[in-house]
Amino acid sequence: MSVYKATITLIIVVLIIFGSFVALSTGVLDPMIEKIGSGFNTMVDNVFGGEGMPK
Repeated sequence: MSVYKATITLIIVVLIIFGSFVALSTGVLDPMIEKIGSGFNTMVDNVFGGEGMPK
């Protein structure tokens, strides 16, 4: 039974890796990554640009 579990796990991992390659190559993730990056920059600017923080 453990051989079947290992086979199914390996198939799932391969499908996830293949899906991530397809998503990266088709440009699906690029807008999401840019949106997350701009939001992260805004958050960091707000945290470290506040009053009472050393400049």
